Amino acid sequence: MKFKEFLDYLEKNLTGYQIFMRKALAYQTAKNLKRTPKSRWNDRKVDKAAYEMWKMSMDTLYYKIKQEVKSDSPFIWADFMRQNNILEVLNEGINEMDFSDDGAA
Repeated sequence: MKFKEFLDYLEKNLTGYQIFMRKALAYQTAKNLKRTPKSRWNDRKVDKAAYEMWKMSMDTLYYKIKQEVKSDSPFIWADFMRQNNILEVLNEGINEMDFSDDGAA
């Protein structure tokens, strides 16, 4: 499974994806408001930064699974994730995430 396919799979099957994106977008929006008005990003750039946070967060997991699965088959990847409760663990972790400057990201 390629990284893009992995992200697509998670985005469709992980209930915590929307929560992650909501938290990341709130974080990026707050960060943007701290910029001087002249330096502030438009909404599209803020959205892109939030999605980049998602991609970076899933990057390590992707490569860990890739080492275990050693196959490009999406079916084998999905089966591995199901057998190892990856989605459940991710959902729990996302629910506990805090992107605020004083929280642990």
